[in-house]
Parts: sequence; C-alpha cells; structure tokens
Amino acid sequence: MLKKHRFSLGLFWLVAIFLVPLPFLQTLSNGLPIIYKSEFRAIYYGTIAYVWMLVAIYLSTKPKWLDRLIGLPEMYMVHGILSIAAIILAYLHKEGTSSSGWIKTTGDWAFDLFLGLMIYSMIFMAGWLTNRVTILKKIKIILERIFRHELSIWIHRLNIVATILVFIHVQLISYITAIRPFMIWFDVASLFVLGSYLFSKFIQPLTYDRTDVIQNRKISENIQELTLELPRSSKIKLLAGDYIFLSFPDINGLKEMHPFSIVNVPDKTRRIVLAIRGDGDFTKRLSKIEPGTVALIDGGFGRYEQFLKEQPSDANIVVLAGGIGVTPLISTIEGNLSRSIMLMYSVHNQKDLIYQDKFAQWQKSGLDYVIQVGRFKDKQLQQKLPRNWQNNTVFLIGGPSKMMHHWVRFLKAQGAKSGQIYFEEFSW
Repeated sequence: MLKKHRFSLGLFWLVAIFLVPLPFLQTLSNGLPIIYKSEFRAIYYGTIAYVWMLVAIYLSTKPKWLDRLIGLPEMYMVHGILSIAAIILAYLHKEGTSSSGWIKTTGDWAFDLFLGLMIYSMIFMAGWLTNRVTILKKIKIILERIFRHELSIWIHRLNIVATILVFIHVQLISYITAIRPFMIWFDVASLFVLGSYLFSKFIQPLTYDRTDVIQNRKISENIQELTLELPRSSKIKLLAGDYIFLSFPDINGLKEMHPFSIVNVPDKTRRIVLAIRGDGDFTKRLSKIEPGTVALIDGGFGRYEQFLKEQPSDANIVVLAGGIGVTPLISTIEGNLSRSIMLMYSVHNQKDLIYQDKFAQWQKSGLDYVIQVGRFKDKQLQQKLPRNWQNNTVFLIGGPSKMMHHWVRFLKAQGAKSGQIYFEEFSW
C-alpha cells in the first residue's frame, strides 16, 4: 500500500512548535512571582520566542539524521518560519513588559538585530518565500549584485550574536534567575545549541572530505560538469539522488559551502559527478576551476532514494523534471532501472538538454521517457499516467519552483495524496 501521508514532517512540526517549549513554560509558570501577573502572557511570549530561535539555530547546523527523516529543504522552511514567528512573539514580549538599564538595552539590541536580519533573510536566504512572492524575488535579483553568497551567509550568522544578547538579557532578570528549574532548562538548552553550532562550524569541517577536481568540462552553453574523486578514507554515505555541499577553500568567493546534486549513482570508483548551471556568483565561477583544484565536500543529503524505499517496491514511478532540476533525478532513475519508470523532461531551450544519451541507453532497460522543449501541458501528463495511478504510483519532481508547485497542485487536484509526491526545492 502506498504511503499517503508524510507523518514524520507533521510530527516534527508538532514537536518544534508545542513540545519543545513545554518544559520551559511549565517550570517558568510554577515560579513567576504573582507581582508580575500582568506581564505573565508577555513573558511567556518571550520564552517561546527564545526556544523557537534555539530550534531554528539548531536546524541551521544541517543535522544529517533529520535530513534523512524530513529533508533539508523542509528543515530550512521550518527554520525560516519559526524565526519569523519568534520575532513576532518577541515584539509582543517587548510591548507587554517593562524594564530598564542593561535589561532593556540588551533586549532592545537583540530585537533590533533580529528584525533587521529577518528583513534581510526574507530577501536573500528564504528561497521558500521569494519563490512564492514575485516582488521579493525581483528585489533579490537586483541586490544580489552587491550582496554576494558569502557575504549573505556571514550577515545571517549575526543571529548568533542576537541570541547571545537575549541570553544575557535573561541572566540579568533576578526574578527569572531565581526560578532554578527554569534556568536549568534555559542554560542547558542554550549551551547545547551553541555547542552544536560551534561544532558544525569549527569541528565538523575538519572531517569534510578533502579531494581534487579531476575533470571540469562544459556539457551545455551554461552548464559545467565537475568530476571529483573521494579519498579512500571517505566516510561520506551517498545514495542515488543525493546532493553534497561543496566549497573550494583556496579560492576567494568559493570558500562557503554550496549544495549541488550528484548526477551519477555512487559506486566503488568513489567518483562524484555534478552538473551545475551558472546562475549565481558562486556557480558562474565554476567554469574557471582547473583539474587538481582542492575541494571540500560534506554529504550526503537528500531524500529521493529514501522516499522510494518507504514506498512499495512494485509502485510505478513518474518523474517530472524541468531544466537543471533533472540532475538528482538522473541518478535516481539509474539506481532504480529495475522498476517501472516514466520520465517527462522539459527545458526552455534545446541547448539546455543534457544527458540525452543516458536516457536513450536506459530505454533499453525499460525506461519510458518523453523530452520536449517547453513545459508539458496538464493533458500530456494525464495521458501518460498509469491506470489507477492514485493507488499504485509515486511522483518525483525536480525543476524550477514554479513548475514543481504547479505539478503538486495539479496532482493533488486529481486525487494524489501528499505522501505520493516528493520534491526538493533548492532555494537557500
């Protein structure tokens, strides 16, 4: 039977929103002096805001165990939404409480910093939002000429400074620090998240695979194919459809990690093949990378293969791909050629087509595919769907955000359940 719902994602939302703040609120409510009764609600708002911000920071460390459970794109969406919600609650806390001296100063500094970073991040770091709000996307395109990829990451890291200011703010409030059970939760959670963040930025990078680029060739007008070889000591675990984070530590502007999907199925050769379109300041510079250039790799991430493993092995697979979004789906198809797969792959221009030879070769193994210039019409998909597809078919989607969300809406309108559809939105 097909898995019709994504229970893990729904459960994670419930845990993040309700369960995690619960012990903080419980211990706080048991110890607040009655003299501050008029401010109780605002104090609770501030507590929830801080806890949600800690969750958001923890998610920014890209925990691999959680990626395999719900997916990194979903984690980043939770990260963004919780951060915005936390700032709203922080505003209500600020307006509903009174303070003075350094208590007020640290709180005001933290709030102003969070607010500025939220506005900045909504444009530059929240692709899940800019892809849905046209005006924000246009502003992002204009300002990206100034605020490059690495600069945006460093600005975003000021959230840590703002969180530390909140930590100091709470430590200065005597009637709060007198509530020992609450302060234990508060201090332990803060130290855990800070430790996780510092580990991800300073300790974990020491374990990244250090390798060389062994080939860099142009496969389309604006697409480079990079081939890298993992060292024999590599501990990276890759599945078909995965993506890695890649950086070049010796090249200015390319030192911060950037995600790219692997094109090939991981095998004993330890080689990773990436097909990358030159869209942003990072990717446009990749055409200049010479063989022998040192690269750092972190991975693997992704849920395409994991999603298929969660479904019956005899389920039909329909792959909807657009443009460069086909890259993770190529290795996913290659890794599942024994199954019934139908691919619909579209591009804006003929020159954007890649790896057509692979599809022709896989057709001999049973792959059914259609390639065309220009997006597929709804009726074209309807005509290709298997009989009783609502009960025996799963869908993998990759491509521009607008295309992916169109197909999700269309399929659900035709009777598909959310658990039958999976896509990864590269929007950070």
